[in-house]
This record gives sequence, C-alpha cells and structure tokens, in this order.
Amino acid sequence: MAVVTAYDGLASAWSSGAIHVYGPLARALVAAAPDPLDGRLVLDAGSGTGAVAEAAAAGGARVVTADLTVGMIAYQRGQHRPGAVADVFGLPFAGGAFDGALAGFVLNHLAPAPALAELARVVGPGGAVLASTWSGGRPDPVKEAIDAVIASRGWVPPAWYQVMKNEVEPISGSPGALAAAAESVGLTEVVATVSRVDLGLRDTRSVVDYRLAMPHIAPWVATLDGPARVGLIRSALAAVAGEVTPLEPWRPEVIFLACRVDPHPNR
Repeated sequence: MAVVTAYDGLASAWSSGAIHVYGPLARALVAAAPDPLDGRLVLDAGSGTGAVAEAAAAGGARVVTADLTVGMIAYQRGQHRPGAVADVFGLPFAGGAFDGALAGFVLNHLAPAPALAELARVVGPGGAVLASTWSGGRPDPVKEAIDAVIASRGWVPPAWYQVMKNEVEPISGSPGALAAAAESVGLTEVVATVSRVDLGLRDTRSVVDYRLAMPHIAPWVATLDGPARVGLIRSALAAVAGEVTPLEPWRPEVIFLACRVDPHPNR
C-alpha cells in the first residue's frame, strides 16, 4: 500500500511532467502488440492518468482502465472511458472478459508473476498480455545525474522505493527473469525484448520535469520553498545538459513483454 499512497495527489503533476516520458512509452507498448488492437476490448491495468489507454484507443481499441489510486481514475473522468479503482492482484472482472491486457510500468512496482497471472485470468484464450518495465541492465545516466543532484540536497529514497529496487527490479528489470515469470503462470509465446526508446525529448526541462514528478521524489520536492526549488531545477538542468541535446535525445532502456493466454487451456 505504500506505493499506492505515494501516487496520491500526483495526477495533475503526472499529466504535465511524467507524461513527457510515459506518453511516448505508452505508444511504444501498444506498437509491441502481436496483433492489431483495433476493435478489441482491452484492459489498461495500472492506468495512471491514461497514457496507455489513450495510445490503445488511438489504435482503435475499446479500453477499460483500472488503477488502485482513486485520484488517478478520477482524473480520467473527462476522457469518458470506463474505469475501476482496482488492485492488479484482484481485478473485479470476470475471467476472459477482455481480448487483451496492457500494463505500462506496473510490473516494476510489485511481484510480476502473480500480477501477470491475474492479467491472464481476465483475458480470453489466445489474447495478448503486454507489459513494459524499466530495464535494470545498466544505470541510466540521465536518471543518475538528476538523482545525484537531489541526493546532494538531502533527498533520501523512501523505504518502499528501496524495497522495489532491491526485491522487484531483479525480476522486472531482467528480460530473462520477466519472461520466466510469465511462463511460470502459463502464458505462452513469451517474448521479452530490451529496446532503447527514442522519446523525442531533446530539451532538458521536459526530462527534469518528468523525474521530479516521480512518486519517490515529488513529495520531497513539495517540501522545498520557492528559492530552493528553483535552485534544484537549475542544478538538475545543468546536470543533464550533456546527456540530452537537440542532437542526442534521451533513449532509456525499456523491456517490452509480449505474450498470449493459452489458446487451448483445456487441451
């Protein structure tokens, strides 16, 4: 529950800061679908402010959203699509209710295998289950540069984030381990690939806005007074100036997991 609480009250900042990164990554996740989503009923699990839902809808899908944070689902009301406040470990939908399920950057927050099992449960035979996570293969220089700045000013990673990094990321951040988790719950045609995604971000301010909107950082930033916050942003912009340029956009490493529910479950 600590992770859920961390997202409380972040919907507005998320939609203006984090969306710079998660919008392009949502489109990349939808593009990884083994079959076109046009006309299909799909679940966007851990929907947040709806980046994946929007990308899937743009591809012609009919989308239902689910997120455990009430504020995130409430934020999406203006998008006029059905949504539910729901735990990915216990979704309030019948078995096989959907043609597919998508989980953008959800499995890096929690135990991947049981979450994948629940996603598979609500998808009909042969339907696709898609997920994206951050790759844990090597440190990201952009994230590290910003995190070093905030750490130098007193930021300490919250306990839930440290648990996530130490216990979940060894699975969610490894394509082999993530694929094995999917296979362990009966998913088939499992493919986990690592891609460096060009987010189209060539300005440092968008990157810094994204990072400071993260749930393990944003509450600490909110405690700073005006001058301290301005100084922090200036230092963070300077720290990534050599990593993000008009000629060298940020290309973070992301894992895309694509698999299917067994098309012949009773055979």
